[in-house]
Amino acid sequence: MRSRSLKSAVSLSIFFSGFLYAQTPRMEITVERQAKNTVEVTSPQHVFHSGDLIRFRFKPSFDGYLYVMDQSTSGKYIILYPAKDAQATNHIERDKEYLIPTAKGEWFRVDDPPGYETVYFVISPLKLAKTTASDQPLPPEPPPPGAPANLLPRCDDSIFRARGECVDVMAGPRAIGKDDTVPAQLPAIPATGSRDITVINKQTTTVVAPASGENGPLIYQFRLAHK
Repeated sequence: MRSRSLKSAVSLSIFFSGFLYAQTPRMEITVERQAKNTVEVTSPQHVFHSGDLIRFRFKPSFDGYLYVMDQSTSGKYIILYPAKDAQATNHIERDKEYLIPTAKGEWFRVDDPPGYETVYFVISPLKLAKTTASDQPLPPEPPPPGAPANLLPRCDDSIFRARGECVDVMAGPRAIGKDDTVPAQLPAIPATGSRDITVINKQTTTVVAPASGENGPLIYQFRLAHK
């Protein structure tokens, strides 16, 4: 009788955990690299090389508005989403996949100098106001929050042996510190916005969810390592 009760309790716990996971707002992100005439899914911690062409495949579990901007290692800013000619169409729908950059056949090029490229993701249930009218590159700011200023990406030997690829554990989705600055070209984040995230690495995707369980506004960074 005790074993049956224990089994029932475990089953209930698994069901309840699954229910909570299903209810928590989350975003699935897949990094894809163009390899000759094919598309290759890579680890978010993969160390890329200058000239590599990559894109993100983004899938939210809730409706909202998405803003994505890259800050290169040279300090150049590029708005990746919404597209420059489609500023009014950054509304996203739950369980629908989006490519970043959005245009068919368009890719994001990784350029020198080597280091950590920082891609900022802002997700909000409501449309956010822009802080600047221009999407032209701005003068370089201090290094992105948390990124090592004087270190180059390096392969983690244990992961390299296991997966057969160069992987840097400092790359991938990361939270932005409460006191860290973000690029001025991003929309203004309301005081109710969150920077606390939970990251779950799966086999082909990375799941990012707000630690609070609420659906935004939320901001985080995706760090791309390249040599």
